[in-house]
Amino acid sequence: MFEDLPPAAALLLGLILLVKGADWLVDGGVKIARRLGVSPIMIGLTIVAWGTSLPELVVSTLAAAEGRPGLSLGNALGSNVANIGLVLGATGLLLPAVLGKPMRARETGWLFASVAALGVVLLLEGGVGRLGGGLLIGLFLIHNLHLWKTSSAEDDEEALPKGQGVMRKAVALVVVSAVAVALGAELTVNGAEAIARSMGVSDRVIGLSVVAIGTSLPELAAGVASALKGQTEIGIGNVVGSNVFNVIVAVGAAGVVRPFGDSEADAALVERVLWFDLPLVLGFSLAAAVLPRVGPPGKWMGGALLLGYVAYLFVQF
Repeated sequence: MFEDLPPAAALLLGLILLVKGADWLVDGGVKIARRLGVSPIMIGLTIVAWGTSLPELVVSTLAAAEGRPGLSLGNALGSNVANIGLVLGATGLLLPAVLGKPMRARETGWLFASVAALGVVLLLEGGVGRLGGGLLIGLFLIHNLHLWKTSSAEDDEEALPKGQGVMRKAVALVVVSAVAVALGAELTVNGAEAIARSMGVSDRVIGLSVVAIGTSLPELAAGVASALKGQTEIGIGNVVGSNVFNVIVAVGAAGVVRPFGDSEADAALVERVLWFDLPLVLGFSLAAAVLPRVGPPGKWMGGALLLGYVAYLFVQF
């Protein structure tokens, strides 16, 4: 239906569908969460994170299915850096209170454990095969089970009041938005591939930059909206939950759909990811964990994360 669209138009339309679809998905998820009386941090870590991370999942899976592991990995890892540098940086610059409360050990632990798990799989398999991908997805199930099992009394005290909305409408909104996300992801991948080919830029760099920023726009919108509404924990939880989802679900699903790691090109890609991309993701994650503990929140914290992200993009290109 969209085969005749110019690459730039396909990319733009795809990103619009991704952002709008994810926005509706978050709305539907939050309505469901309110019906269940879930706390803001749990909404951010689970329902909102899953909704805003669907673009990364679909884009990475489609890219893997079409034999482009560089775009698949670049999108997932680049989105993690964008979530911290761009999303937390922008929201922290506008509303310093976002970075005023340190993450709990539960969130910080999973943020680093997910990156470490991907590193172990890449080292042992020389890529991501069906076994490694399945283990990463299994780790995500353990992650969510752990979140619900360790939900603290503080979480319960902050629980949102139960609403009276119609659950059926919320579920329908989630289904419609998922279709929009899937279509938007396919257009984004196709547009990015054509642009990459015309510019002579590698799939990995396009994934780490253009596509990663595009698929991180839902997190940015959710982060700013939650901060403006005074629900800063939803924004923080969304970033942490999205980053965990990207690393162990988006990459894991890509490996299950089409394993990679057998060719020389795959070996070079894995080496680059292990010794450059993953350390950068860990560095940004460390900054997100440490900055709120430095002192009173200030705009300089958000500015520092944004500057770091600009430097990251400069190095990529």
